[in-house]
Amino acid sequence: MGGDTDLLLERHRPLLKYDSHESYFADSAAELTDWKACRLRRGKTVIAEASPRDGTPKLSLDFLGPEEYGNGEQVKETDALGDAEDDYADAVREMHQDPSYRNRMYGRAVADPGGQLWLQYWFFYFYNDYNLIGGLFGAGLHEGDWEMVQLRLTEAGAPDYAVYAQHKEAGVRRWDQVDVLPGSERPIVYVARGSHASYFEPGKHPTEAWFDWADGKRRSPEVKLEIVREEKDEWRWILWPGQWGDTRKPRPISLPFDSDSPTGPCRHAQWEDPRELAPDLPAAARAVRRPTEAVAPVTLTKAEARREGDRLLIEYEARAADRRALRGLVVTLNSPDDKAPPRTRTIETDRPAGAVEWPRPIDPSKHYDVHVSAAFDDHLATASVRSEVGPVT
Repeated sequence: MGGDTDLLLERHRPLLKYDSHESYFADSAAELTDWKACRLRRGKTVIAEASPRDGTPKLSLDFLGPEEYGNGEQVKETDALGDAEDDYADAVREMHQDPSYRNRMYGRAVADPGGQLWLQYWFFYFYNDYNLIGGLFGAGLHEGDWEMVQLRLTEAGAPDYAVYAQHKEAGVRRWDQVDVLPGSERPIVYVARGSHASYFEPGKHPTEAWFDWADGKRRSPEVKLEIVREEKDEWRWILWPGQWGDTRKPRPISLPFDSDSPTGPCRHAQWEDPRELAPDLPAAARAVRRPTEAVAPVTLTKAEARREGDRLLIEYEARAADRRALRGLVVTLNSPDDKAPPRTRTIETDRPAGAVEWPRPIDPSKHYDVHVSAAFDDHLATASVRSEVGPVT
């Protein structure tokens, strides 16, 4: 494998379409080694850290390896990377503005044991916030997140099937059923809000535990492809067997969508055999799951943002078809004038109509787009409504 597969990987590089409320994007895995508060731990022992103290080795991707670290210490599978200060939003907001970290994916071509070639694309997210209604529902939260999609190729080098990872399962489509960027052979991937599961089309998708929103309304950035070269020293980190994050789900009390921080790509079964993610091809491609609607629809009939000086106010009206009570609004604020990622906040309110205020001052000189969803009892969330506010003139 070499130049030909590099061309194929670039030709079929996915286009990621994010949800309107997404705040964590596919970036360089180095964010979790280089952020100033990150460290590599074994239990309570710090092995390395991004901001070294007392002679501790400096943490970086280059420090990681499949069997030993940069200082010669042996690797254990229980070793974990983590943000010691749990300041995920601030970390990503700062790191994502740096072009050396922003918008990255990792591609590799691999033959399965039967000799068929696959293209794999891996995405790293600093934080998994499977929290469709913001801070009202503290579940499905974990540090670090690895997601992926893969394409199977024919002998002629053309895709015939696409497999998108979705939590513990995968979606499968024939290639002729996959939406591609017009004028290209690049598949479109709709990234679910917070969970980062990958879907073939936008909407609300059922899962084994709950549902995913993937509305695709956030502007799609170009995500740079980095091609993995396992045989080269600079890619030793991709074979590190530890955990990308130090989150442990509550035990014995946890919800079905709670999970520990993930291990890296090399610890997933499809790394060695891509067929493991969709073992029943082509039958799996016939079991297409479509986006669904809630049994008891909830709607946000009004969500209009306006500014008063440096204050942002959102006038809203939310309704449920049954007696579900409103719990709050999920508000995502983004400025196209700013390289920083959007901010998402949950504003609690039980009034079905009225006005709420964004908790921080906004810059009077900037344009903003505002996406709002309403959250009801039983954690049912509405689709988002967009509005815009201009600068003070």
